[in-house]
Amino acid sequence: MRKRSGRALLSLLGAIALALPALSQKPASQQSVVVTVVNALPQPPRPVKAVTVSVMSQGVTEARGVTNSQGQALLQVSADAAQQSDLHIEIAGAGDLVIYQPAGGELPGLTATIQVSLLPKGSPALLAPAQIEAMLHRSLLQVNKLQQQVSALKQDVAAAQQSDLGVAIADWAAKNGFTVAEVNLQVQQWAEGIKKQSGQATAEQKALAELALKHYGTAAQLFKDASDADSRQLDAENVEDQRNENQTKALRAEHQALLVNERSTLQEFLDHSQQAAGVYQLNMQYRQATQILQDAQATAYAEYKKHSGDRGFDELWLRALWVAAIAREKEGEVSPASQSLPLLSQAVDDDELLAREYTALGDRRSAAAAQVNLGGALTAEGERTSNDKAMALLDQAVQALEHALEVNTKADLPENWAMTQMDLGITLSSEGERARGDKATDSLEQAVQAFRRALEVESKADLPQEWAMTQSNLGSALRDEGARSGGEKAAPLLAQAVEAYRNALEIFTKADLPQLWAVTQSNLGNALEEEGERTGGDKAMALLDQAAQALRSALEVYAKADLPQAWAQTQSNLGVALAIEGERARGDKATDSLEQAVQAFRRALEVESKADLPQEWAMTQSDLGNALMREGEHASGDKAMALLDQAVQAYQSALQVYTKGDLPQDWARTQLNLGVALTDEGVSTRGDKTMALLDQAVEAFQNALQVYTKADLPWEWASAENNLGVALILEGERASDDRAVALFDRAAQAYQSALQVRTKVGLPHAWAETMRNLARVHRDLGDAASADAESKAADEVDPQ
Repeated sequence: MRKRSGRALLSLLGAIALALPALSQKPASQQSVVVTVVNALPQPPRPVKAVTVSVMSQGVTEARGVTNSQGQALLQVSADAAQQSDLHIEIAGAGDLVIYQPAGGELPGLTATIQVSLLPKGSPALLAPAQIEAMLHRSLLQVNKLQQQVSALKQDVAAAQQSDLGVAIADWAAKNGFTVAEVNLQVQQWAEGIKKQSGQATAEQKALAELALKHYGTAAQLFKDASDADSRQLDAENVEDQRNENQTKALRAEHQALLVNERSTLQEFLDHSQQAAGVYQLNMQYRQATQILQDAQATAYAEYKKHSGDRGFDELWLRALWVAAIAREKEGEVSPASQSLPLLSQAVDDDELLAREYTALGDRRSAAAAQVNLGGALTAEGERTSNDKAMALLDQAVQALEHALEVNTKADLPENWAMTQMDLGITLSSEGERARGDKATDSLEQAVQAFRRALEVESKADLPQEWAMTQSNLGSALRDEGARSGGEKAAPLLAQAVEAYRNALEIFTKADLPQLWAVTQSNLGNALEEEGERTGGDKAMALLDQAAQALRSALEVYAKADLPQAWAQTQSNLGVALAIEGERARGDKATDSLEQAVQAFRRALEVESKADLPQEWAMTQSDLGNALMREGEHASGDKAMALLDQAVQAYQSALQVYTKGDLPQDWARTQLNLGVALTDEGVSTRGDKTMALLDQAVEAFQNALQVYTKADLPWEWASAENNLGVALILEGERASDDRAVALFDRAAQAYQSALQVRTKVGLPHAWAETMRNLARVHRDLGDAASADAESKAADEVDPQ
C-alpha cells in the first residue's frame, strides 16, 4: 500500500516575518516616557510593581522597563519609534491581570506620561465596545499570520485556504480569561449595535462590524472606500504642499507641518489598504488583496521619490513594499502553478530589495526580518519547483534564515530567535522531503534540532500557540525522518512524532481552534498509521485503530461542502490506515476493515476528479486497487472475481495519469500492483481467460522492470522479478510440452535474479519465499533433488 503524505510542505513565515519591521535605525534622540501601571479593580486603583512594560511597534520591542513600588517605569523611546502608527503597550509578569486601558494596549500616539489600567482576567469590562473594536483591529492586521499558521502544519493546502478570525479571537479569549463562546457573543452584539447606529459610527467601525459578521465583501469595500478617501486627501495635500513650496522661506514652518500631515495621511492610506487586503484574503480573493497593496506600494513609492531625502516617506515606502511582498507570496502559495512561480519570484526580489535597503540604512533588525521573509518566499518557490532548481532555492532559503539568526540571537531577541528557528526547521523539512540519501537524512535531523531549539523559548505557559505550532511541525519532521529510516531507528522517531502531535492537541482544541485541531488530528492519524505499519501483533492493531480514530476526528471539521479537498485527502488517508489494518487482521475484522477502506477511497473520488486533480485521482485509484485486491484475496467465488476485476480497473485508471514518461516510478509501482491483481484474477478463473490474464500479468511485471533496475531500485527490482516468476509458473502449469518448459525456465531465471537482492543474510524471509518458488519450478521440471534441497533450506530459515 503506497503511503499518502496527505500534506503540503510547510510554508509558514514566522511571526517575525509577518510583522512589519521597525523601520530604520534609531537615531540618538530619544523621548522619555513615564508609564504608570495600576490595578483598576480596587478603588482607588493600586500601583502594580515589578512588572515589565514594553512599547511595541509592528512586532518589535522599541523600549522596555520594570515598574517600581509606585507602579512607574521610565522608558526611553527613539524619535522614529515615537512616530509609528502601530504603537502599543504590552505587560509581562502581572499574573492574572491583563490590560484594560488603553483598549487593546493600543497607543494613538506617544505622550510624556501614559497610564495603563489592568483588570483581572474574565472581568466584564474587558468585553466593552472599545476593547472589542481594538481586538478586531489588531486581529485583522495579523490576518496573514493567522492564515499562514494553518498552512504551516504539514497538511493539505486545501485545509488552509479558508480561514477567519477564529484563531485570533480564541487566542485573545484565552489570554483574557473568557471562553470563545462568550467573546463571540459579545462581538456579535457589538457588531449588530454598530449596524443599528451606523449614523454615529466611524467608517472603520462600520467595516469592522461587517468583518465581525463575516460579511467579507462588504467589509473589504468599506476599507477600500476609506483608503480611497485617504488617497484623495493625499492628493489635495500634495497640491497645497506644492503651492507652499513655491512661496517664500517664511512659509517653511507651514511647509514642514504639511509634510507631517502628508506622512500621516499616507500612513492612514496604507493602513486602510492593508485592512482591505486582509479582508479580501479572508474572503479568499487573493488577487484583489495583492492588487490593492501593489497600488498602495506605487503610491508610497511616488511620495518617497517626490520627497527624496525625507526619512519618513522612505520608511513608509519600505513598509508598503513589505506588505505587498507578503501578499504576493500568499497569493503565490494558493495559485495555479502557471501563476504561482512568477508571484513567488517577485516576492523573492522584493525581499532581497528590502534586505539591501535596510542594510544600507544600518537597520540590522529590519534587515534580519527581511531575510526571514526571503527565506519563506524562497522555500515556497522551491516547494513548487522540481529537480536541482528546487534544491538550490531551498539551500538559498536556509542561508537567508541563517543570516537572520546572526541578528536574531537567543540572548538579545529570544522570541525572534525561536520564530526564525521555526522557519529554518520548516525549510530544512522541505529540503529533506525532496533530497535523497544522506542529504535527506541530514536535512531532516537538522530540522528536528531547529524545532527543538525553538521550544527552548516557546513554552506552553507563555507562548501556547507558538509552542503548539512548533510541536506539530516537530512531529511532522520526526515522522518524515522515521519514514526515511529503517529497522529499529524508525520506531522511536515515529513514537516521538505521535507524542509531539498529542502535545499540540493540548492547545489546538476542537472547541477553540477547530481547523488547527483537524489538521493536527489528521497528521496524528498518519503518524500512528506509519508506526502501526512498522509494528507487529496487538500493538500494531491498536495503533492502526487509533490512526483511524484520529482521521475520523479530523473529518468532524473537514466537511465535504466547505473543505472538499481536505475532506477527500483525509478520506484517502483513512482508507490507507484501514487497508493496512485489513491486511494485518484476520477473519471478519480483515473483511470489515478492507470494505471500509474501499468506501473511504470511493468517497475521496467524489471530489478528486481526473480533470481537476489528476495526480490525487490517480493515487486514490491506485490505493483503491490495493484495497480491492486485498479484499478479493479474502473472498471467494464470484465475489472474489468481481473484486479483483474492480482492482484491475482501478489500476488501469491510475495508469491514465501515471505514464512512464512523466511519472516513471508511480507508473512502475502501479504496473507491479496491476500484475499481482491480474495474477490473482487469473488463478481464480479457468480456461482461455486464465491464460489471457496471466499473459497480461507477465506483461505488467515486464513493464515494471523497465523502471525498476537492480542498480537504482534493487528491492523493487527483486520484488518484480519474484512476481514475474510466479506468473510464469502459473502459465507453465497450464501450458503443455515445450511451451511449459520454456515458461518454467524463464521463471527460474526470474527467481535467480531476485535472489541476488533477496539474500539469506539481508532479507531472510523474502529469501525463503523465493527459494520455495524456485523449488516449485524445479519440481515442475522434474528435478526433485534440487526442489527438496531448496525447500529444506527455506524451512530452516522461515519454518512454515
